[in-house]
Order: sequence, then C-alpha cells, then structure tokens
Amino acid sequence: MIRLLRFQATRVALLSCLLGFSVTSVHAQSPERLKAVLSDSGTHQAAIAGGKRASSFCANCHGVDGNSKLSEVPNLAGQNPIYLLNQVNKFYTGERKDPWMEPAIRLLNESERLNIVAYFTAMRVVPARSGSYSRAGEQLFHRVCARCHGPQALGGERFPRLAGQQHTYLIQSLTRYRDRTGTRMEPEMLAMTAGLSDSDIRALADYLSGLR
Repeated sequence: MIRLLRFQATRVALLSCLLGFSVTSVHAQSPERLKAVLSDSGTHQAAIAGGKRASSFCANCHGVDGNSKLSEVPNLAGQNPIYLLNQVNKFYTGERKDPWMEPAIRLLNESERLNIVAYFTAMRVVPARSGSYSRAGEQLFHRVCARCHGPQALGGERFPRLAGQQHTYLIQSLTRYRDRTGTRMEPEMLAMTAGLSDSDIRALADYLSGLR
C-alpha cells in the first residue's frame, strides 16, 4: 500500500511538471455544487454510491464506513459535508499538508471528491470511546469550544464535528495547536488552546470521544 501511494504520488508530480498543471486550480464552485447534489435525494444517493466505490483506498486508515481503524486517524463519518469538502480541497491544493493525504487526494477528480464526501458524511458515527465520561471535560468544552463547534459538538461548515471523534487524534490535535508544533495554525484554535493543560486536553478528549 505504501509503495503504491509513493508510486502514485511520483506519477502525479511528473504529470504536473510535464503538463504545466497547477493543483491550485480547484473548482471554486465545489461547495455550491455539493449543496446542489445533497439537496436532491436522487443525486445524493447516486453520489453516496459513487463515493463508496471511490473511497476504497481511504478505508485502510479511515475505515470502510468512515469510522477510523486507528485512534490517531480521524473519523470522517457524520462530518459536516461542506467542512469535509473544504478540507479535502485544501489537501488537493497543498494548503493543508500531509505526506499521505496530499498525493492521494490529487489522484481524484472533482466528482470523485464530491462523491467521497457525500458517502462518508452520510455514515453513522460510532463513538470512539465509551464509559469514560468526563464532567470536567464537558464543562471545559462548553466554556471554551461550544461557541464554534456547537453545544453538541456537531460542528458546521467552518468547524469540524468533534462528537465521537478518535481519542488519540483529539489529544494530538489539541496539543499541536497549544504547542504550535503542527502545520495548521487557525487563529481561533491557537487562542482557545493556549491556556489548556495536559489534563484539560485529556478531559476534553475523554468527553468528546464518547459523544454520539
């Protein structure tokens, strides 16, 4: 699998140079096109079916139904469609960095990206953790996070769903924002995580990963 991804990434890079292709030319209409697809039950179901076929390579890490197999890899199931599409497009353009996601996403055309988003966001989230409810985490979430991520942590077009997210992924992401060691530097997250202790971050992860 790793060898295949490396080969595919090399192929994309070579083609980009030879053809003068710019990955920054992502269709600006993608979110509006996705909204149109989701608004019609027929096209929505067709997109889900197409996304299931196109997402086979995603299943190794994110799970067949978007519920991740690995605690350090995020769930995609139940995510807000526009938010997820925007993140996919950021990987496509290189605005968001990841050595595996960038070359993988660049192998997909716009329709495939839209379909994959439609598929994963239609899947039901399986909470990543159970029996670890944290009252401290709940209180901290409503004080620090709920304004953007929503009172039930379901997110929206600009902010991701956190409910049911993978425990280790949450800890790693919050820690990177707090310590400013990651590649993502959203001002809101840098400000909100600046004062969090390790125990605060763990409490948030305990609470959020158990939500439905």
